[in-house]
Amino acid sequence: MKHSFTSSGKLISLLMIIGLTAYGLNYQITKTLLHASAVIALFTWLRIALLVTKQRKCSIANACIKDPRIILSTLLLVAATIVLFETSMSDTSMSGRFRKDFLLPAVCFVLIAPVAIVDTQIFKIFRWALPTATLTMAIPGVIDYFTNQSPGYRTSGNISLQIIYGTNLAILSLCTIVLMMTTKLQKHPVLISTCLVASIVGIWAIVLSGSRGPLLSVIIISFTTIALIGLKRFGLIKTALFIILLSITTSLIVIQSPTLIRLSNGIKNISSDVTNSSMGLRLEMWRGAIKIIDEHPLSGVGVGKHNEFFKEKNKETENYIHPGATDFIHLHNDFLNAISWMGIPLGLLFMAFAVYPLYWALRNRYTVAAKAMLGVSAIYLLNGLTNTPSIRATSLTLMLSVIFLLLQFAIYQRESSAQSSNSR
Repeated sequence: MKHSFTSSGKLISLLMIIGLTAYGLNYQITKTLLHASAVIALFTWLRIALLVTKQRKCSIANACIKDPRIILSTLLLVAATIVLFETSMSDTSMSGRFRKDFLLPAVCFVLIAPVAIVDTQIFKIFRWALPTATLTMAIPGVIDYFTNQSPGYRTSGNISLQIIYGTNLAILSLCTIVLMMTTKLQKHPVLISTCLVASIVGIWAIVLSGSRGPLLSVIIISFTTIALIGLKRFGLIKTALFIILLSITTSLIVIQSPTLIRLSNGIKNISSDVTNSSMGLRLEMWRGAIKIIDEHPLSGVGVGKHNEFFKEKNKETENYIHPGATDFIHLHNDFLNAISWMGIPLGLLFMAFAVYPLYWALRNRYTVAAKAMLGVSAIYLLNGLTNTPSIRATSLTLMLSVIFLLLQFAIYQRESSAQSSNSR
């Protein structure tokens, strides 16, 4: 969306970058800056509306329905509306929590996404913000591990949930790796060195946290990204050597951590059909979620009411679902969770905001920002297979912050290229 208030648009982006940098120190700082950015965005919208009214034409706000920022903003608004409707129909404690965690961040980004501006200078600051955010989030986790010697407790700022910590750090580490791989060493040796250190420390912190899903996702997407970008930039031999070196380093780190034990135990428990294990209970919940969808495909059972459904069915049918799988506040899978709670139509519509960035990035994967978007979206969705980042404000805010900044710069590059072509 084009508008004449470039100063406020750039200020919004700078505040978001500062918030991203502070994310690992304390999530509350990021949340405060997000709210401040939304207030500035709201005033920008009012100024645009006032100018349009005075001039009686819409050239000032040249909003295109195909603009990905408008589409993402619309999908977030639709998701927020669905959450508001669904949580108002449920009286569970999860309803209030879901409404609080999703609505405010979503509405903030609805206001911000169309009017913010990320130009080349701001993107240069963003390049430095990413490794900084990765380090400020990873270092407290590493310190916690060696201080507490407990793989079940990780913290960074106010984030103290192991799998959420791992998910968020996987997003930051992957994006740092992509930008490192697409930056020229001759021009930015210090930045590349910082990114390399940050990505290593970031993955190390994920390993030490014992978070299996985030670790597997960041390894899969990182190796794929390095292979695809490396083959194009450095050739087959150099890329192969780098991947071999990275594989050896990663293996050594994993072997010396509690994650290897958790991974092997998970595989062993699944193969032995141990239903009361961590993965066993997840499989039980997913099996129960499929049954919910089968019985209530259109309406779902309501936000947070899956446990009521499971316990009632256990009374009627023996071994309907393992009793240990009836006490979790969510179903440990973003899509199954949304569809079980809201039904297939609204559940899929709710999740569209998380899928759209991946779709757009796949179609525009030739730019640096789009490549980073592709990796971040893939990480987020992969982690959503064993957890529910879309119902937590911390992971939702981080993902949308990174996606929003990358998308803004990708659009800026495209518009700049178009203007250059027209002026020739």
